[in-house]
Amino acid sequence: MKVILSFALLLCTSAFLMAQTTAPKTERTNRPRTRAHRASKPSPSPAPNSLPKVSEDFFVGEAKVDVTKDETVVRLAMAQHASVLIELPANDGPRYIIPGDPEMATVDEKALERNKRAIVVRPGTQFVPPQHNTKARNPAATVTAQMRSGLVVTFLFYPVEDLAQNVHRCVLNYNRDEVVARRRAAGLPVNLDDKEQGGEKTTAQSTAAPTPIKIEQQATSERTVASSTTESKATDVKSVQPKPPASTANSASENSEIAASLHSALDQATKHPKQFKNWTRTTHGLKLSLLETPDSGKPFRVLTVAVKNTSNVSVTLLPNGPQLSVETIDDQGTTVNVHSIPTMQTETSSPSGVIAPGGRAYFVIGFTPPVLNAHQQLKITVAQTNAADEPASIKLATSGR
Repeated sequence: MKVILSFALLLCTSAFLMAQTTAPKTERTNRPRTRAHRASKPSPSPAPNSLPKVSEDFFVGEAKVDVTKDETVVRLAMAQHASVLIELPANDGPRYIIPGDPEMATVDEKALERNKRAIVVRPGTQFVPPQHNTKARNPAATVTAQMRSGLVVTFLFYPVEDLAQNVHRCVLNYNRDEVVARRRAAGLPVNLDDKEQGGEKTTAQSTAAPTPIKIEQQATSERTVASSTTESKATDVKSVQPKPPASTANSASENSEIAASLHSALDQATKHPKQFKNWTRTTHGLKLSLLETPDSGKPFRVLTVAVKNTSNVSVTLLPNGPQLSVETIDDQGTTVNVHSIPTMQTETSSPSGVIAPGGRAYFVIGFTPPVLNAHQQLKITVAQTNAADEPASIKLATSGR
């Protein structure tokens, strides 16, 4: 009997111990479930600032633009009650200015008369910034300017509300000689301030665009004269206008005389190549030497240009070359302006323009000598098809200075 009671007591004790060990296991399995349902509350991200995005669409404050192609679009910010000053290189300036709607933007013509190397644009009455809830930013005004070199630049103006974002100054940086070379290689007109390129034509929109530079300079000088002498000067201007040729026979005689002089100079150049002694430095395989015919008292001058190919491959010269131009320099010798002058006749020993390695080509140019200022000199440029933007050049020695 004692054995049965002891066995029953042992069985109850084992059941109680098993119940005590099972309870903690149940609590441990339930706790991870409550933790798995906890979610961390995300911290609010800062609101994006829209001001830096403005500068990605267009220039704000101050703009410096390097112009590397003929048709360039410049995007500028402009605010009401402000203005935008556009500065150009010293040797170039606006030839034609084509504005858009005058109620959106206008060009200050009085400022252009005082400084022909800068354009001042002012907002119109309808040039207002967009509403605050408008996300897209679109230009509201446009002004297109073509420089005397032929370069075309289009300015798009974006209205802004903050006056500090207004582009107070925009500087265009480019090389006029490179622009002229690119346009000449593409067959486009260059040096629009010359008569042979249509320099005396008026602008398309005379109400907002400035008149040609030459006409402006003449008008400015006339306004400084007293009213009593204005009519007499106008009469003098009319009296010195060139008269048409007396007859076609005189013109034909002059042309034949020029042709004979050019033919004789070309013949001397091909027969006596050693007379070309002073050569320029090599520029993309080209070296130049110049020989000027002594002044014979005739109304035209003759220049002979020798072009030598120093490379080991054949080169092809650009058509309509060489180019004769007048270069204006300052007191430090820096070029400030270059404009081409027309030639009367040209003869060459290489009509195809191809020069073999180590070979030469001779060009004889007949032209009317221009009147030069103290800081002006004649310059001849020759370019090849593989380096149209960097032509070889040579300057005429000027006596009496």
